[in-house]
Amino acid sequence: MTHQLAEPDLSLRLGVDAGAPRLARHHVRLVDSPSPDLRDAVVLLTSEIVARAVEQGGASATGGALELWVWMPPDVVRVELHGPSALAEVVPGLPPWHFDLMLLDSIADRWSLDAGAQGACFWFEIDRRRDREPPIASETAATGERSPALQR
Repeated sequence: MTHQLAEPDLSLRLGVDAGAPRLARHHVRLVDSPSPDLRDAVVLLTSEIVARAVEQGGASATGGALELWVWMPPDVVRVELHGPSALAEVVPGLPPWHFDLMLLDSIADRWSLDAGAQGACFWFEIDRRRDREPPIASETAATGERSPALQR
């Protein structure tokens, strides 16, 4: 699901290096004023996707950078991480169904890793509802299987 959103509440350029997840966590904590639980979930998932990007794209990105965009309108939180298309490749020795993807599957309402000629975009959304119930882990999370598109 793609929302038509205005300018992001946060737009941050990150180097593809070990400090990127910490920098992303710091800046995402400063955006808007969501509930503590929602803030923690957004910070955790953002840190995980940035860490994955560094892990997967660091070796093959030649001077590349990551772009982090965060929106926090009243109805949904959306985080997008844009970078080189290497972010969508499976790294040898790293299972395609990794811990970060299991976290996304259990916490985010929607997420996807999309790759194209212009690069890759890893995004997730969390609905902002006061009556939100904790998500139930999907059957794919229990079996550890994912579709080839790595999409929820």
